[in-house]
Formats: sequence, structure tokens, C-alpha cells
Amino acid sequence: MKKQKQEDMSDWMEEAKAIAKAERELGIEKWVVLSIEYQTKDYRCVVLYRYDLPRELYEKYRWVVRWRQARCQCLHPRETVQLYHSYYDKRTGLRTDFNSCLSSLAASKAQITIAKKREQEYLVWQRQNNLFFDENTDEELVKFREKLKKKEENYNLLYRNIQKAVEEHKQ
Repeated sequence: MKKQKQEDMSDWMEEAKAIAKAERELGIEKWVVLSIEYQTKDYRCVVLYRYDLPRELYEKYRWVVRWRQARCQCLHPRETVQLYHSYYDKRTGLRTDFNSCLSSLAASKAQITIAKKREQEYLVWQRQNNLFFDENTDEELVKFREKLKKKEENYNLLYRNIQKAVEEHKQ
């Protein structure tokens, strides 16, 4: 039973590495906009601080932002001070948080990379251990390649949609 959990964790780690590699290849620059603000009784938002910084820097020095939020709360004790953040790609201006188009694109590219790696492993194993192996007639391989082709088509469609969104954002 432990081996199954260990395999699940290694699969998850492999996918996380593939997503990170895909983001690097796609040139996604993760940035975050932080806003410390409170709402007045007449429902106006008062922005106390606003930061625009790389996500790695935010992750590393998150305690500074929490300290600044706590300090603002002390300066405005009758108000509820809130921290808002949104993630985006510096180059394109598109969101990079969970379920965004860029994270979907990176995940799709990662799945394709992992699938191609597994296909190569399967081919190597079959060529070494199966004397009667034929790539063109192997049912599993044919089905796998059809699914992979469909994933690549979906990736290309998503990539074109993102390019259109970037062009619209730039105008």
C-alpha cells in the first residue's frame, strides 16, 4: 500500500517539474499585484499600499507583507484591513493563478511532455522484450498516439487563443 502512495507522489512530482519546465519554455513571468486596503462605512475602498513584484519574491518575503498588513491594522483599528492579491504574467498581462488560461497551457504542455516520455519508455521496453512487436499494429500504441494527437491539437488551439488574447491586451 505504501508503494502506491509513493508512486502517486512521484507522479505528482514529475508533473510539477514538467509544468515548471513548460512555464520556462513558454516564457511565463509570474508576478503578483498585492493591495492592502480597507472599506469605509460608505463602501469606498481605501488603498493603503499597492505592490507589483515577482511571485518568487512575494513567496520568499511573505512575512514582510503580513507584517505590513498587521501594521496597517494597528494604524486603522476601527477598520478591517484586507490583503488582496492577483497573479499575472508580466510579459502578456494575463492571469496565471489556478484555472487561468496560462496555467492550463502549461499543464497541457506538461502532459504532452510526460506522455511522449512514457511512449518512448514503452517503445524501448517493447523492442527489447517483445520479439514480435510492430509499432503500426500495436493496439495500445495506436490508441495512445491518437490521444496524444488530440492533446497536441487542444494545446495548439489553446496557444492560438492565448496569442489572440495577448494581441487584444496589447491594443
